[in-house]
Amino acid sequence: MSDQEKINQFMQKCRDKGLSVTPQRLSIFKALMNDSSHPNPETIYKGIKEENPTISFATVYKALETFEKHGIIKMVTSLHNTVRYDPMLQQHHHIVCAKCKKVIDLVDEDLNQIKIPESITKENQFLDFSIQFNVICSECRARQ
Repeated sequence: MSDQEKINQFMQKCRDKGLSVTPQRLSIFKALMNDSSHPNPETIYKGIKEENPTISFATVYKALETFEKHGIIKMVTSLHNTVRYDPMLQQHHHIVCAKCKKVIDLVDEDLNQIKIPESITKENQFLDFSIQFNVICSECRARQ
């Protein structure tokens, strides 16, 4: 999918959810879309501050929370004492480096077929799952 298609899809999702597509929200989404590291709010803020000198960290944080609440992005499980965001909504999993904290997307149909135990689904409303593999990545291993 092209960047323009992703932006159009984002704008349509916002409209479908009754959210205004403001220049700030668009800038925040573009920053997230173009950063495969699953950035935290501070990283996004620093990345767009020069282009948007009047934007506040609170605006970035609130927009990300709003996007997540409305299913426009996903929050990756809180990692390493900070929340991280992911624009990829399709079922996927993550590889997380314990040293450098890098988060890598892992799309694997075999993992998606895991049988969810009845002990989870019996009394709970099951929503979704994501598997996280904790590793020391090849780059960190090469530096050892």
